[in-house]
Amino acid sequence: MEYNNDGEDFSKNSTMISLSFFVIIDITKNSASNNSINSWRDGKMNMDNTALSGIVFNIQRYSIHDGTGIRTLVFMKGCPLRCRWCSNPEGLSNEIQVLNEPEKCIGCQACTKACPENAIHANPGFPINRKKCINCGMCAKYCPTGAKNICGELKKVDEVVALIERDRPFYTHSNGGVTMGGGEILAQPAFVYKVLKCCRELKINTAIETSGHGSLKWLLQIANQCDVIHYDIKVIKPDVHKNLTGIDNAVILDNLIKLDKYLSTMASPPLLILRLPVVDGYNASKAFIRDAAEFIKGNLCNYHLIELLPFHNFGEQKYHKLDMKYELAGQPNTNPEDLIDLAAILSELNLPVRIARW
Repeated sequence: MEYNNDGEDFSKNSTMISLSFFVIIDITKNSASNNSINSWRDGKMNMDNTALSGIVFNIQRYSIHDGTGIRTLVFMKGCPLRCRWCSNPEGLSNEIQVLNEPEKCIGCQACTKACPENAIHANPGFPINRKKCINCGMCAKYCPTGAKNICGELKKVDEVVALIERDRPFYTHSNGGVTMGGGEILAQPAFVYKVLKCCRELKINTAIETSGHGSLKWLLQIANQCDVIHYDIKVIKPDVHKNLTGIDNAVILDNLIKLDKYLSTMASPPLLILRLPVVDGYNASKAFIRDAAEFIKGNLCNYHLIELLPFHNFGEQKYHKLDMKYELAGQPNTNPEDLIDLAAILSELNLPVRIARW
């Protein structure tokens, strides 16, 4: 059985699907494209690979993180969480966005002339009035230097699969594959499911990264198309989780428990890796690790590994490009060796653990 983005059974009408979490990238397309756009805005889209589309903000090739071997990472747009330490702020919004890099600006004023909303100020760097900007992308279209550029692109399943398959020789020799993350994959589950299903049919190793906040039915559907699942546990206590991410973790932890039980019913279940981001001043404490250990030992039995993720500030410049505040400005990267004591707590409880290195 397969489901639409709301977790409803679409097997009764397999040609139609709801895609409610996307936006249009280019409103200047021709009439044929506009017909497709209109059907998409109506919440209906064929499950055919040439029709089903999603918003992707980056496809990163030759990655050696987020799974085994050399991998292609596909980053989906949209996330319900607002983690204070998020390193991909361009993946938070479910809309396309205009990035601004004033250091590239030559003052030609092409962007101000192209903007239909008069949202660009004629000051040095030509800053964007985000309250007026509708993210139509016209400024980026006419900017000759890339000082204004678009983040987010509408892509069909076949397009993404073709890009992934391009690096098959690297996957074969390194035990690599594709990892889909974001943002949050459960914000665009139908698209993610279909891409992973196509990759599995092509014998490409598949992995996902998820916060677990979304439809349980879709999470289980997607699990069937995965070789590896990376599942984040930010914090255990609901009030602390809400303070640090903007939402409580009731759905996240409940979905994780149910996913763990579901894996026990699968003949060849994916590896479930539990990821604990560790950020100084937020959750880098023995109390947090003990809370996580207690939850894991009391509720889960089908996970492969616990992975501690040391904080890094690699995404700070992205906040500037989006005119967003970065709460952890100036905070240094965490040295993986600084997490040894925290990892030892898990080891002493006979929990498998490793410290990630960026």
